Amino acid sequence: MCRLFFVISWLFSSQLMAGGSWTLNSTPANEVLNGISYPNESYAFAVGNNGAIVQFISGDNGTLMDSGTTNDMYDVFATDGNTAIAAGEDVVLVWDGINWTPIVENTNGTIYTGTWITPEEDAMFYESLGSPFNFVCPYVPGATQQPFCRAYQNPVMAFCGSSNDIKMITADGDIHWINNLLNDLADDFMPIHDEPVPLGLTAVWAPQWNCLLGGIEPLELFAIRNNNDFYRFDGSDWVDMNVNVPSDHVLTWIGGYNVSQMKAVGFKPDGKGGNEGVLWEYDGSSWTDQSASLPNGTPGLTDIAFNSGLPNLIFSDGFESLTAQKNQMATGVDILAAAEAGSYLRINELFDVNPIDISVKIDLLTAEPIRIGDEVTFGLRILNLTPEDAANVGITNGYQDIYLKYVNDDCEFTGNRAESFWTYYLKNIPLLAAGEIITCEITYEVKDSTASEFIVTLNAYSSGASEINYRNNRDHKEKLIYPQLSQ
Repeated sequence: MCRLFFVISWLFSSQLMAGGSWTLNSTPANEVLNGISYPNESYAFAVGNNGAIVQFISGDNGTLMDSGTTNDMYDVFATDGNTAIAAGEDVVLVWDGINWTPIVENTNGTIYTGTWITPEEDAMFYESLGSPFNFVCPYVPGATQQPFCRAYQNPVMAFCGSSNDIKMITADGDIHWINNLLNDLADDFMPIHDEPVPLGLTAVWAPQWNCLLGGIEPLELFAIRNNNDFYRFDGSDWVDMNVNVPSDHVLTWIGGYNVSQMKAVGFKPDGKGGNEGVLWEYDGSSWTDQSASLPNGTPGLTDIAFNSGLPNLIFSDGFESLTAQKNQMATGVDILAAAEAGSYLRINELFDVNPIDISVKIDLLTAEPIRIGDEVTFGLRILNLTPEDAANVGITNGYQDIYLKYVNDDCEFTGNRAESFWTYYLKNIPLLAAGEIITCEITYEVKDSTASEFIVTLNAYSSGASEINYRNNRDHKEKLIYPQLSQ
């Protein structure tokens, strides 16, 4: 293995300190707001009752948009200012930067929620809630015929991943590995994590950077069970975090800036026939009740979505099936909390974190064409692009073992595991210094199979650090396989 260093120059505030207090503000909407998504520092979308959709631009108080409906809206997810999907009672809308266009309309009282969009923006998802089954539906922009919906006994709590390599977490604690059409990708067509006893999760935060390529479970997830218990998925099992939450606290949603800076929101009776908000915070080691930091009169809260450098909104008296998450480099985090009549709370927090940007790259070092029986070598590069050291950087190199056979490497992998026609080689780098590059090579033999191509992947993550650009934490190569030359 080769370790290199290069010099980088970056104007960046890396030490962030907590501060700020909640203030009360108003939006143009006079309705309860139920969902929020922040795709970037310029745009945010909020949805609420009576068809209310509010667009926030550069941190303003929002503009009321023409949704074309008076139905209550419950959930929204956006990837930028021009691409979003919103869901509510009897309606699902898609935003193209100009108009909200309905893709589902009916009049039977169906509740739609659970929106998500792949980072590549080639598939959108929404869910209809029902009994005994909930139906998850893909929507492919521009397609003349849309894919079929699929029934699940338990509702979807969160998604993470990328196009055709999606991890979907359901309320029972199962983790499904699916493609854009909701087809199972595991070799046994079962969840890659099949919880033996349904957990009854009511909220899940799935950090995108913890969602690895291929049939391997996410590295870490956080959840609320039965609206009153904190749970954590440690990469293989769901574990009770053993937090003593008062019985009158109903925890409704959970989210975070990173796994050491999280918040959960909810409500409790206010003694006057209504509800007041509750707030819990996690510092990487323990959860504490911070409800006293909320202003007097804060109503019940149900939503939270973090986005560094942008306002993060916590919405009251609504329902959102998952938390929108996208981190940007910033010196702080704004948090907005919505209440009745379109009002909202706001706080600016500066966290004590060291943002990290780990980038990976795979290069094919063998000349093409590649034929059955050939040995193929790939070069792997792992880079720390920030001026901060990254501790405990995990590397996962995966390959399709039905098409490839491992030959050798100089990467000093420390373990491996097999999952659904894939083999993953694992390595932990205790310290990846600021600006450091690690390079190594791995060689495979192409098996004699009916496949026309094979895939090799590379993932990286740094535990205990805030990843500011998870999009470059993974890379993959797809290469065609040609028949052997005739003798």
